[in-house]
Amino acid sequence: MRRTLLLVAALLALPLAPAAAQDRWVVRTEPGTPVVAVEVLVAAGPADEDTAQAGVAYLAARTVVEPIRHALDSLGARLTLQAHKDALSFTLTAAPDAWEDAARVLLVALFRDPPAPAEIERQRRVVLAELRAREANPADALGRETDRALFGERHPWGRPAVGSAATVQRLSTQQVDDFLRTTVVPERALLALVGPVRRASADALFTPFFPPGPLPVAEPMPPTPADSVLRRDYNSITTWIAAVYPFPASADVEALGMLADAAAEMLEFSAARRSVYDVRAEVLARRGGGELRLQMVVPPEEAEAWAQRMRGVVASFADPSPAASARFREQLRHYRGVRLLSLETPEARARELARQYLRTGLASIILTLVDGLTGDRLAAASRALPEPLVVFLGPFYETPQGKAAP
Repeated sequence: MRRTLLLVAALLALPLAPAAAQDRWVVRTEPGTPVVAVEVLVAAGPADEDTAQAGVAYLAARTVVEPIRHALDSLGARLTLQAHKDALSFTLTAAPDAWEDAARVLLVALFRDPPAPAEIERQRRVVLAELRAREANPADALGRETDRALFGERHPWGRPAVGSAATVQRLSTQQVDDFLRTTVVPERALLALVGPVRRASADALFTPFFPPGPLPVAEPMPPTPADSVLRRDYNSITTWIAAVYPFPASADVEALGMLADAAAEMLEFSAARRSVYDVRAEVLARRGGGELRLQMVVPPEEAEAWAQRMRGVVASFADPSPAASARFREQLRHYRGVRLLSLETPEARARELARQYLRTGLASIILTLVDGLTGDRLAAASRALPEPLVVFLGPFYETPQGKAAP
């Protein structure tokens, strides 16, 4: 483990040439990396769909990538797809001697070779099976309820980025084809490349596919959040809790990442917290802001107490006392390891660079590190957070008077 962290730290410390601000792609040359990672982000998603067509972006992306998997397999390349609120993510990894051919296959499929109607129907069946499974999952249900409460019923980000089984079932092949031709286009795309590559090779390959100039990204629609506490009945033996803290574009995202990691560690299962079934924490940063999300799974009779405990843990990081300073050093050591491991692979670094570009509008090859974090930054990040939106999902019992979270 220690050797892995040292290798990642060495890669991140490589001297790098500045990225050209006018480019649609970011190239991070890493001579010792065994594979090349290509991350393509297309700024398309729920904001480009009306309510009746929710999920057309995800279905369209599936119909693009599935037909090329055999060609990529023959090159030893791997491709993954993920739908975000603000973009479609295509992550490609290949050997250094095959990455150019693999990237060309992907870009041609995305921007020059629309799929056949039969492929759209084939992928619709696959997506419907996936969505029906998701709709029966309590973790997915909590995410849907949280998004709806955070952004509002009519906000496009209040809907799942992948749509619903009901809306995907109703989509026509023409609607999917139209979306690909008008929305999944080079004008909305950017790319990050990481590995033992030369800038000149990347420029020669990508220039014919991408228009010049910076990526034009519209500012997100303002959310209309629900009341601070939302309860939804759900057929489960446990209660799922989400505490969500929105933050603006000016927030210290790295400090919030450390806060999320430390808060999860203070809430997770231990000998003193035996009733905690699961804890998760993440910081979702997008253009215009984002949110810190904490999630717990606990017994129904303890849900209210644990929700209070979640609020208290986040608020505790605003403490500037000497005891908090000593605690900070230990938390920083842990977070540094977590952060380095999160950037261990070339594809993870490519994703990070592409997301930074989409969020800030700046083409940079610098990956944010944690060495500049201080106790004051952590405390300031905690103090800047508003009161959270808390969502309960599951059965609800009366909490005994005076009972606190273990």
